[in-house]
Amino acid sequence: MNTTTNNLSQSTRRTLVKLCNDRLADAVDLQLQCKHAFWNTTDPDLATLRVLFDELNEGVEDYIDRIAERAVQLGGVADSTGRVVATWSHVLCSPDADCRSYAQTIAAALASSSERVRQTINTTKDLSDVVTAELFTAISKDISKWRQRMTAV
Repeated sequence: MNTTTNNLSQSTRRTLVKLCNDRLADAVDLQLQCKHAFWNTTDPDLATLRVLFDELNEGVEDYIDRIAERAVQLGGVADSTGRVVATWSHVLCSPDADCRSYAQTIAAALASSSERVRQTINTTKDLSDVVTAELFTAISKDISKWRQRMTAV
């Protein structure tokens, strides 16, 4: 662990960094799924769906930065290499989906991500880390909005 002015114990910070990196892997995986869906939705009738995938991609990119920054603030390392993401991510994926089912695939990925984010909120509250809990609460609210938009398509 790196030295930090954070007043949480090193043991608590280690646990929090692990949680942040787990959710970071999920977010990177979700972002990659959004780009996959965007690139492979070529039907002109689904242009609004492509816009939605691109907007979600940008939103998730923001989560990635915020989660990574929090891991570093806690004295850890933001770990999101391809190998890490492939082994740590818990986001549901349907790589064989066709263009018309990408919205359902992304909605399922958002649902699985949402569940883990809520678990992280509870754990961070139990560890008395209000800042990390607030970060994931904001992300949870955004994911709920994205899920609603994705399922309305």
